[in-house]
Amino acid sequence: MSAMDREDMQILLARIDERVKDIQQDVKSINDSRKCQGHAVKIKFLERMVWGCTSAVALLGLRSLFEMMKR
Repeated sequence: MSAMDREDMQILLARIDERVKDIQQDVKSINDSRKCQGHAVKIKFLERMVWGCTSAVALLGLRSLFEMMKR
């Protein structure tokens, strides 16, 4: 690969990166402007379920560790 090819590749990569960033910003603005209350409630419910399951697993782990240390 010659130096000219490398420079061309770097320029192309920079342009692609700029376009990807622009697309990401556009998608973010669309998502921010079109928030659905129903989806927000479902996501909040799922987050609570995950945290509940995580805390239950942590408590079971602590209980089993406590039982092992007791013996």
